[in-house]
Amino acid sequence: MNNMHHSDFLAILGSIYKPDIYLELGLYEGETWKKMTPFCKRRIGVDIVDRKIEGEIYIENTDLFFSHFKEKIDFAFIDADHNYESSKKDFLNCYNRLNDGGIIVMHDTDPISDFLTSSGYCGDSYKIVDFLENDFQNVNVLTIPLTEAGLSIITKKQSTRLQLRKKINKN
Repeated sequence: MNNMHHSDFLAILGSIYKPDIYLELGLYEGETWKKMTPFCKRRIGVDIVDRKIEGEIYIENTDLFFSHFKEKIDFAFIDADHNYESSKKDFLNCYNRLNDGGIIVMHDTDPISDFLTSSGYCGDSYKIVDFLENDFQNVNVLTIPLTEAGLSIITKKQSTRLQLRKKINKN
């Protein structure tokens, strides 16, 4: 699995979740964006650089985007600013808009070497895992050593399919 590109893994998750609304923060060259296409009803992308990627793309930083975007989402992929504080803000903004049963995936959360913690690569965004596991505690977190940078898969606690079905049946 370590040789699998993260975009291929995201596409597998996309095929499972089949999100109505998919949000991608940080598009780079659009590889993940393109691979998620068949599985999403609507895709929304945010990047500070106009890379001429087709679709519903906002060319702005994530702070500005979240100042006007208020919709609920089903799947978010966070790979924007690799600074811990920025990745934490992006996570909280996505979490606050995440539908029950949804998923957030964060890139660059398990770098394989100190070199990758430089600002041009993962930066210090990997520190978000400690925050999620020890301070936030409203989520389930699974960090996997995929490629050289790692991925963390995050879901809300009390948001499994069985728990959601029981919740619906009570109403």
